[in-house]
Amino acid sequence: MTKISELSRNWWHEETEGIAFTHALDMTLLHSEQSPFQKIEIYEHPIFGRVLTLDDLVQASHADEFMYHEMAVHVPLLGRKRDQAEVLIVGGGDGGILREVLRHEFVTRVVMVEIDRRVVELSQEFLAINGDYEDTRVELIIGDAADYMRKARAGGDRFDLIILDLSEPVGPSASVFTRGFCEDFSACIKEDGVVLDSDSIFVGKDRAYFLQELCGDKDQNLVSIMQHDKLLPHVAAYRSIVQLYPAAEFGFFLYSKDGHDYSKPMKSLTGRHYNADLHRAAFALPTWWHENLGF
Repeated sequence: MTKISELSRNWWHEETEGIAFTHALDMTLLHSEQSPFQKIEIYEHPIFGRVLTLDDLVQASHADEFMYHEMAVHVPLLGRKRDQAEVLIVGGGDGGILREVLRHEFVTRVVMVEIDRRVVELSQEFLAINGDYEDTRVELIIGDAADYMRKARAGGDRFDLIILDLSEPVGPSASVFTRGFCEDFSACIKEDGVVLDSDSIFVGKDRAYFLQELCGDKDQNLVSIMQHDKLLPHVAAYRSIVQLYPAAEFGFFLYSKDGHDYSKPMKSLTGRHYNADLHRAAFALPTWWHENLGF
């Protein structure tokens, strides 16, 4: 009989980052490199297709990237009637968020700030799920998002939608999981705008936990900062699934000044995952969300 310990040597394991929970995937490594910021690897899985990992944490796969990207973009963009919209993407190096944002003709400007050029380049080469960086509406900035946000705030730049497409609060993303960053993006949203944040959610024996909280310092949990400090006074949530993220339960969080109800789509769109019925249903939250997460 083959022992489990012997079998596991042939499998890729996601780093637990302190959560005592991991993926084990039988994959073939296609590319690996250490950029100035993080380890970037691309794998091939026989069922899930290409898989992007950063510092040994799954970021996107061909099998399920559209589940995340469509729900992150179309709910906040279609949940309010707009004639035009300016969008800021923080992170998003695989390009999937950009792809979905550009589907909307009323989007007039998109700024994408990604710290690691190699994530953008390797994602284009191996995943090919990205939007068109040559679109005249797009400005791609390779740089630190915390620095960009401070300058945008000082310069009075404002957006209708800010999407925080961030990896876990370790490595290059650590600088944005702070109260200061929350203050800056809160100042960069228009009066009728909204900020979109997201995270995996685990149910423990005593309460629910955000992945941000488990991977880093509990004070680096953006949802809790926004709920507690009311930098944008209205915090709402909806839920979805992303099958290769570490928890089956995945939450999207909306921070706004005016508390607009984004649960009713103003326009019709049918994606591979997103549709109007799913949009509405995503705002129906379980009892344990209300009791544990304050929604």
